[in-house]
Amino acid sequence: MQAYNDISAARAAGKDRAVMEIIGHPPKLAGLLCDALICEAFVGNGELLANANVVHLCFEGVWYRLVLDCGVMIWRQSIESPKPWAIEELGWQYPHVNVGEMAGVIGRRLEYYRMDSLPPSGADVMFSFDNGCTVVINNAEDRSTFRIT
Repeated sequence: MQAYNDISAARAAGKDRAVMEIIGHPPKLAGLLCDALICEAFVGNGELLANANVVHLCFEGVWYRLVLDCGVMIWRQSIESPKPWAIEELGWQYPHVNVGEMAGVIGRRLEYYRMDSLPPSGADVMFSFDNGCTVVINNAEDRSTFRIT
């Protein structure tokens, strides 16, 4: 499967899938050094419901926020590093997991990332680093998770 550094390259190659919806502009990250990769989990009433509800990425000092929701990929640039938060009265917590540190990709160069839609309403984003490590963010059945390979 061909990997693309951004959606415009995929579209130019005729690989645009009608079911893939992207809001915002996927950043050009290939070749940049990773400063941080943080997954924000969602815990409701003490139960982990998603371990990658929001993905916070920092490459060469610039922060980005990625959300996958029912197959829709939402990209935004952020101003600062994220902080864990909670809505205590509802029993909701949003703890952070330092996935970049766990995966050993801090200070490593991103070779590419790939965005894929998964029928009927899911999506994957795979980040591949120069040390051979990949971090995959998967959204299926309205739940986002990460895995390191």
